[in-house]
This record gives sequence, structure tokens and C-alpha cells, in this order.
Amino acid sequence: MTMKIPELWLRYVNDDLQSAKVLLKAGIFNMVCFHSQQAVEKLFKSIIATYDQEIPKIHNLIRLHQICEDLYGETIKLDDEGLIFLNDVYIDSRYPADFGILPSGQTNREEAKQAYTYANEIIALLRPFAEARLKSSK
Repeated sequence: MTMKIPELWLRYVNDDLQSAKVLLKAGIFNMVCFHSQQAVEKLFKSIIATYDQEIPKIHNLIRLHQICEDLYGETIKLDDEGLIFLNDVYIDSRYPADFGILPSGQTNREEAKQAYTYANEIIALLRPFAEARLKSSK
């Protein structure tokens, strides 16, 4: 059976979350932040795909959240602090030139744990919505 695009995005959400979990245990904290952000980004893109919309080539979680709300026609209430935190760590976790993911400098274990926790919380809230959209689009 061939998977639909939204289902493929959801598979990548799982891969990114699992990667973040493994990397947290390995102490590779900047990549925990990166994969945590990516998991949430891909979940938003899965939701957008359930509306048969072109997936925007952006990484801004605030903007992706807004696009999902616009498509849904209602507010999708999320933890703004978590969304902002994950949005802020995305670019800095990828490129070493800036070395300053957060105001405190290089990412530490607590910040990586926080990113992973935020990602899990946001995904726990949105995954049922994405899955319901998938079922209704079949």
C-alpha cells in the first residue's frame, strides 16, 4: 500500500523524535534541539498536506502554526513558550558560526531536555488532529 504525503510527514516526525531521544542520551545536545524542532515542523507540514496544500519551504514554527490555523479556520492552542523556544533554536543548532543557540550560549543538557519535552508536548496535542485529518481525507 502506498503512503500518502501526510503519512510520510508523520513518519518523519517519529524519526526526528526518536533521533532526539537517542541524541539526548548520547549527550549531543545541539542536535537534540534540531531534531526536536524538526519533529514539530514536520507535524505542521503533515497537517498542511492533509488540506492538499503545497508545503511551504520554511522552517518558522510560528508561521507554520498560523498557516495550520488559517486552513483549519480556528485557533489551534499550543504552548507559545515551547513553540518560540523551538523556533529560536532551529538555525543556531545547525550552524556553528554563531555558537549561541540560546542567550546562555552553547546548548546544555537542560536546554536539550527542554526542547525534547516541548516537542513531545506539542506533538501530543497535534498528532491526534493530524491523524483525524488523515482519516477524513481518505
